[in-house]
Amino acid sequence: MKKYGLLFMAGICLVVLVFGHLHWQNMSQAAGIEARKAEERIKEKEKKEKEALIQSLKPENNKQQALIDYLHYKSLTQDKVIVSLMGSNGTSGTGASNSSNSWAGLLEKSLRSERDELETLGFINHGQERYSTKDLLEGKKIDAVIHDNPNLVIFENPLINNHYQSISLEQTEKDLKNIMSKLQKGLPNAKILIISPNPVANSKTENSLELNYLDYIKASERVIKNNKWTYMNSMNGIEKKLKEENLRLADILTNDNVHPNDQGHNIWFEVMDEYFKLK
Repeated sequence: MKKYGLLFMAGICLVVLVFGHLHWQNMSQAAGIEARKAEERIKEKEKKEKEALIQSLKPENNKQQALIDYLHYKSLTQDKVIVSLMGSNGTSGTGASNSSNSWAGLLEKSLRSERDELETLGFINHGQERYSTKDLLEGKKIDAVIHDNPNLVIFENPLINNHYQSISLEQTEKDLKNIMSKLQKGLPNAKILIISPNPVANSKTENSLELNYLDYIKASERVIKNNKWTYMNSMNGIEKKLKEENLRLADILTNDNVHPNDQGHNIWFEVMDEYFKLK
């Protein structure tokens, strides 16, 4: 009798175990299905949020769009985003203790950290010391920029060297038109931002053509304005910052009184950073 009782109890236990296991399997499957549904809902929500963000950043919907928003839009709609830099000493980072302390290095770092999608933003720097507008045309720098296929070109107009090399205003204006013509033809879908070089000491000192640095700035700005090119006057922006911070021009230039030091590059970066966020 005891033997049958034990067998009966064992049978009941086995049945409980089997049904318990089946129940656990069903619960696990249900939980797995629910987890997948939740994951799909999250993905769908993220997809809709991304689509809404893309629409809000679409250049066609933002006539006065900040450059950082333009780059953000590009990062959401293509695999990589490239900014190519072209110019002379200021762009190459002359005067800075290292490239990361140049305005270009600081701007790249700032933009990458500003938006998650800009972490892979690529800066390609074609800045070349002592280059004038003539040198940019003859030195294949424009071809190199076009080869990058960038979304944005930052072109530092190398007027310090045009002044130093006594290149005429007429030639400077002609070179500027040719540079922009090549860039616009080779990069029809890219944005092009022209910036002036930094302020220098003795900006009214005349060269062999009896022209000073400011003459070159004014002549170039006339051409830029007439052609409705996008332009930022770095010189004025830096000088404004100096007044706000009660600094002298000599404080932000190296011993040659021409090239910005680390502090000068940092102020130049601040001017650029503000412009990139300006609508």
